Amino acid sequence: ASIAFNLAKSGVTKVVVLEKNTICSGATGRSSACIRQHYSTEITARMVHRSLAVFENFDDLVGGSAGFVRTGYLMGVPERNLDALKKVLAMQRKVGIKTQLVSPSEIKAIEPRVRTDDFAGGAWEPDSGYADPSDTTASFLRRARELGVEVRQGAEVVGLGLEAGRVAEVRTPSEKFLTNTVVDAAGAWGDRVARLVGVEIDLTVCRHNICFVKRPDTASARHAMFYDFVKQIYTRPEGRDLTLVGSLDPVEVADVVDPDRYDHGISYDKTVEMTGQVTHRFPPFEAGSFHSGYSGFFDVTPDWHPILDVVPHVSGFYLAVGFSGHGFKLAPAVGEMVCSLIMNGKAPDSDIAAFGFSRFAENNPIVGMYDGGLMG
Repeated sequence: ASIAFNLAKSGVTKVVVLEKNTICSGATGRSSACIRQHYSTEITARMVHRSLAVFENFDDLVGGSAGFVRTGYLMGVPERNLDALKKVLAMQRKVGIKTQLVSPSEIKAIEPRVRTDDFAGGAWEPDSGYADPSDTTASFLRRARELGVEVRQGAEVVGLGLEAGRVAEVRTPSEKFLTNTVVDAAGAWGDRVARLVGVEIDLTVCRHNICFVKRPDTASARHAMFYDFVKQIYTRPEGRDLTLVGSLDPVEVADVVDPDRYDHGISYDKTVEMTGQVTHRFPPFEAGSFHSGYSGFFDVTPDWHPILDVVPHVSGFYLAVGFSGHGFKLAPAVGEMVCSLIMNGKAPDSDIAAFGFSRFAENNPIVGMYDGGLMG
């Protein structure tokens, strides 16, 4: 949706968006939609900083609502991550992100309900928050339509035709579109679309569990978005008195699912585990109650970063896949970057160059400044 909008805004209005089901029926509709700027690579930090600026000014820059709610972002880390955290924060401030190192006592001062005795330190971003994924996507597409883009729902891509090594057509069960440019932004189905032109992508689709707890009346005030790298969970407020709880544990990648055929619910054992983790971090929530839960999914690459590139041996076939749970918050910047890639090509020193299709075959993955136990 962001790519289509940015193309149309740049004057490329002969664009068709093909959605196999309905808008937001995939991972986006199940996104927790957190917009935190804490990344440990400078490239992604720049991208999310730019994206936050769009979310903050969405009506002016895009049109319509993104449902952005500013909560601030707190994180806490164990001793083993503290030195890396200090380096990451220095990099982020250079990018322009408003962030600061905080001690356990300062975390407690910002959010008194949080237990901090197992943290060595953390970070505080006052500008971050969360948005509404359905509103955001609908607004991108509404404005794109106003600029001339066509959006087809219930239009699964079942075939791609090539002529002399270049994309020539796209087929759905009922239509055929002649084109020399295709963007594979199919999320968890991105590898399947790529196979239609003989391109293999190392993509793992894994379950991502979400649960909601109802905060008790005695501790019902909204809290900042909180990322806990001891218990490997993240939380943000939802509505008036709910807290969304999601997992940060990279072992989730082992829970492989078929995005067309999987249980969207959450198991009893997982709810017990996640509510135990959140009440450890927020002890007053023990007087609350479990509310509900569901499962979404991530499309994960080997380095947990997306592929944003044109496939070298299939001219006109572009990839915007493998967002590994980061796609929603990065979407405004990704739309601008992929639009520029299509219209202007790829400069070797551009940010998008790091997200190349061939980096895994070349053993050149994107590596952050933290160890493997801390995502981002």
